[in-house]
Amino acid sequence: MPRPLTLDEIAEVLDNWDDPGDIILFPPEDGTVTDEDSGDENEANILRLPSRMLRSHVELQERPSTSGENSSHNLEEGEEIDLPAPKKKQKKDNTIKKWYNNVSNISFTTCGKGDCDEEVFSNPQKEITPVECFELLYGDEIIKFIADMSNLYALQRNHTLNVTCDEIRVYIAILLLTGYLTPKYMRMFWEVKSDTHNDLVASSIRRNRFFEIQQYLHLSDSTSLPPNDKFAKVREYFTKLNGNFVANFKRAGSSHISIDETIVPYFGRHGTKQHIHGKPIRFGYKLWSAATRHGYLVSCELYQGASGPVLKMQSELGLGAAVILELHARLPQELGPYNLYFDNFFTGLPLLKYLREQNVGGTGTVRENRLQNCILPNSKEMKKEPRGKLSHKISDEIIAAKWHDNSIVTIASNCHGLDPITKVDRIGFVDKKRAKIQVDCPAIIKMYNKYMGGVDRFDENVDSMRVSLRGKKWWFPLFAFGLDAACQNAWLIKRQSENNWTYCDFRRNVATIYLQKYGISPSRNSACGVPMQMRVPAEVRSAGSADDHSEVDCSQRRCGYCHQRTRKMCAKCNIGLHLKCWYSFHNK
Repeated sequence: MPRPLTLDEIAEVLDNWDDPGDIILFPPEDGTVTDEDSGDENEANILRLPSRMLRSHVELQERPSTSGENSSHNLEEGEEIDLPAPKKKQKKDNTIKKWYNNVSNISFTTCGKGDCDEEVFSNPQKEITPVECFELLYGDEIIKFIADMSNLYALQRNHTLNVTCDEIRVYIAILLLTGYLTPKYMRMFWEVKSDTHNDLVASSIRRNRFFEIQQYLHLSDSTSLPPNDKFAKVREYFTKLNGNFVANFKRAGSSHISIDETIVPYFGRHGTKQHIHGKPIRFGYKLWSAATRHGYLVSCELYQGASGPVLKMQSELGLGAAVILELHARLPQELGPYNLYFDNFFTGLPLLKYLREQNVGGTGTVRENRLQNCILPNSKEMKKEPRGKLSHKISDEIIAAKWHDNSIVTIASNCHGLDPITKVDRIGFVDKKRAKIQVDCPAIIKMYNKYMGGVDRFDENVDSMRVSLRGKKWWFPLFAFGLDAACQNAWLIKRQSENNWTYCDFRRNVATIYLQKYGISPSRNSACGVPMQMRVPAEVRSAGSADDHSEVDCSQRRCGYCHQRTRKMCAKCNIGLHLKCWYSFHNK
């Protein structure tokens, strides 16, 4: 008995064959005649056929071949059709076909959080200290990782470092201190001169030990770096930081996120160094960053240039859109949906359409050559109109608008509309005199201006107290940037419970407590910053005359008076001394 084709097999033949021929369904063999109709023949739909028809046998009659042959066969039980390879799927068309000038012609529905203000995820139930806030983001896991990698790197260089986690904390505290107390040279902290000596630093760690840690500081195992990754030496470091930032996002986060680029200053040589003309920091490493309105950095991604890995959806939507989707995927989805804000580097209508399908709000300024078939007035002509002039088009998915402010602003959104239109203050000319004027401003512009500056706020906070120590390794600015970012985020968490903390006070508190708690006073004979003549009792130093003290040879050490290197010492005082400093030291 012939085996009937299933509904899926018939659909596969129709979809995958360019010209499958005729598929004939014979009447049922039970002898029953029915007048049941499957619908309009011009709109033939296999889903409308009666079940009795679908249970009957099928004959596939192919089209005549070019050689004039024709083949026709019945499918017997167990017989299979040799289907050709399926056709390649065409790329999804992201073009919006219809745009309307009048909002009444179509209903625009928002997505994400819509026109609502941000929802702040604060958790101020338990008041925590600044150090506890900092350790939420830069905790024991990262400290131990730095210590282990530094010890491993030192062993690979035939050196025994044996740095402990407490020493790493002291080292980090000194780096934090250089953000608000910047010396010309780091060695000044250990000098005995009153204008540069820092007793807190000098009594916490020896100077030579600090520079030894600085020399062998490392963030990866150099023998097992992943290939084709220009940031392999700091990849795991940033992975741990991003994980901590996202894990504590609820403490200082919100539902409105801005996405932009961040530049870490660097003036050396590296394949990923960027030059962006007109930026406050022109040379450095570029990072893609997502931050809240107040500057809490949620996540960042290092940019390697064209040779870097291809992000998801990059081939379909472009680099800018792929960055938006990548950073959005890192946000805690249980706290969504989110409204995202970005500038014209990232914005495109296909991106906004895709975000809408994911119920994610997106708003951004857009370049005019990315508007596809959305035709808005020419910018040159629109500049002749009075300030506040608004022109827009709308579809069922996206609003695109041009607004005349100081210059022409083109913006698109899938979550914000035009209403309500409010008044904003601007500086203009009235009777050829500068005066304050009021300009009509649509809601989409107001919401964009309110929430877009989060990454810029983060950059401003970090740059105000950036680690000033310059290392010799190419990745050291990135290491210092991670430390600054963690401290800035911790400060924002602290401000959720106590708003009277300034960033400088917060940073000073963390650095001071770390130096006091984990610092170890140097040994008596080390260069600890205490003047050497003060270590020798005055009665011993001045007993008799300077001629009563004998001079002997010794290993190289510091002179107790001028602090320069010498190989002579006083046997009675046990202090290194030059001959030129002999009388000055003993008679003081």
